[in-house]
Amino acid sequence: MLFVLLLLSVGYAVHTRRQLGRVARRADRVVAELNTQLGNNHALLRAAVDGIHVINLKGDVVLANESFARMLGYEQHEVMKLNVLQWDMRFEQDDLIANIPMLRGIESTFETQHKRKNGQVIDVEITSVGVVIDDVPLLFCSARDITARKYVEQKLLQAASVFHHSHESVMIIESDGTLVDVNQAFTRVTGYSREEALGQRAPLINAECNDGEVCQSIKTALEQSGYWTGETWNLRKNGELYVTRLTVSRVPDISGRVNGLVGVFTDITPLKDHQKQLETIAHYDPLTRLPNRVLLGERLKHGLLQAVRRDNLVAVVYLDLDGFKTVNDTGGHDAGDQLLVELAGRMKHALRDGDTLARIGGDEFVAILVDLESVEACETVLQRLLQAAAEPVELGAQRYHVSASIGVALYPHNGTDADLLLRCADHAMYQAKKAGKNRFQFFSQRES
Repeated sequence: MLFVLLLLSVGYAVHTRRQLGRVARRADRVVAELNTQLGNNHALLRAAVDGIHVINLKGDVVLANESFARMLGYEQHEVMKLNVLQWDMRFEQDDLIANIPMLRGIESTFETQHKRKNGQVIDVEITSVGVVIDDVPLLFCSARDITARKYVEQKLLQAASVFHHSHESVMIIESDGTLVDVNQAFTRVTGYSREEALGQRAPLINAECNDGEVCQSIKTALEQSGYWTGETWNLRKNGELYVTRLTVSRVPDISGRVNGLVGVFTDITPLKDHQKQLETIAHYDPLTRLPNRVLLGERLKHGLLQAVRRDNLVAVVYLDLDGFKTVNDTGGHDAGDQLLVELAGRMKHALRDGDTLARIGGDEFVAILVDLESVEACETVLQRLLQAAAEPVELGAQRYHVSASIGVALYPHNGTDADLLLRCADHAMYQAKKAGKNRFQFFSQRES
C-alpha cells in the first residue's frame, strides 16, 4: 500500500539521519526529510487518484499531493497553508492530539465530510496511519471522494425501503421463475412468509386455476415488449381464492441481457366484490334478484341478434299478476313482497336454460324466450308460467291465490325492434285481461 511504502521510506531515511546527529530545528528537518524522500516518489504521488496528505499534531498540512488539492478545490500551494479544521467537518483538534500517538503503526479507515473551497460538502473515506518521526507525531492520510457512492447507497436504501414498505406486493423473480425476494405486502396478501416463498415458483397463475392462454400471453408480451399487465387468480395459503392486478417486467443487466423479472400485484378482490355489488344494483331488481329493465333491454337486443344469425323465433312475454292488489290490501306490503319473491322463483324455474325473466316494476314481469323453433314450443313455456303463477302461496297462516295475464309478441312476426316488441306484448297482455285473465294472448294486428 502507498502508505506503507511512504512510511518505510521515511522511516529508513530518519534512521539514517539519526546517525548523523540532530539539527537545531527538528520540525523543519522533518518536513525537509519528507520532501526529500517523497520526492523520490514524485511520479507516484502525482499519479495517485486518492488525496494523499500528511498533517502534524496541530492539524497543519505538512505534505499534500495534487489529487488532494483538486479534491478540496484549492491550488496545491494553498492547501499547504491549511489546517485540518478548515476542511474537515467532523474532526476536532482534541481528537487529533489524542489519536495520532495511539495510531502509531496502526492503519484505520473511517468516513467523514470535507468542505471544499467553494463551500460544497463532500463525503470522504479516509485511510490513515499514525507515525512518529524524530519524536514528531504525524498522520499519513489518504482521502477518497465517496460522494457518488454515498448517493448510490442512499438511493439503494430508499429503494429497499420502498420495496419492503410498499402497499403493493412485489416479487423479485429469477429467469427460471423462482422467487429470490418478496416484500411484506406479498406475505400479507398471500399468507406465505418470506422464508416459505423464497425458492418457490412465482404464483403468476396458481396451479389450482391454471390458464394456459394467460400464461402464453404473459410469455409473449415479455418477449415482445418486456412487460405484461393483467388480472390473475390465485390461492392464499389458507386456500382462499383471490384476484390480483399483476404487472410483470423484465429486468436487464448492464449489458442489456435479461437478468430476471419483477412482479408487482395488488389484491383487487374487494374491488371485484364492489363491482359485483354495483352491477347487481344497476342490473337486478333488489327484491326478487331478477334482471331489471336495463338488463332486460340488453338481453333482448342480444337475443334478437342471435335470432338473425340462427333464423329462429324470439318471444317477448309480458306478464301481469291478477289479484295482487288484494294481497297488498289484506296482508300488507310485506306479504305482497314475499309473494312476489316466491312467484319470481317459480316462474324463473318454469323457463328454459337461456331464457330470461325480468321484473320491470310492481307486479309486472317480462320474459324473453330465445331459440324457438315454433310457436308451439313457445306455448309450452307459457303454460308452465301460468301454472307457476296460479299455484297458491302460503305465507304463515295465510294462503293467497293469484294468477297471471300474459301477452306475447313474436320476432319476426310482430316486428324486429326491441321496443316495438315490448309494446306489442304489453298490448296483448291487456287483451288477455279483458278476455278473462289467467291466460296468454298472442299479439294480433287486428286487435290493436
